[in-house]
Amino acid sequence: MEQTSREQIEKEAKEILDKFSKALASVKLEGEEWNVEREEDRREEKEGMDCDETFRKIMFENAPQKSEDFIIAEKKKW
Repeated sequence: MEQTSREQIEKEAKEILDKFSKALASVKLEGEEWNVEREEDRREEKEGMDCDETFRKIMFENAPQKSEDFIIAEKKKW
């Protein structure tokens, strides 16, 4: 019974996604697409500023593969 319920939910979700993608494809954008380019970054970073050592330690402890000061990772694998 549970398998049938799961299959029904998957079927309904697929139908919803299909309807949404068709509706989205029919939307026409008014005007041009645009990007914002700035001379300077708005983030306030100080040159030579080290990252938080606690954060760094946790990230390196959690990383499955590392080499000296680098985390070795593949996209969507970690």
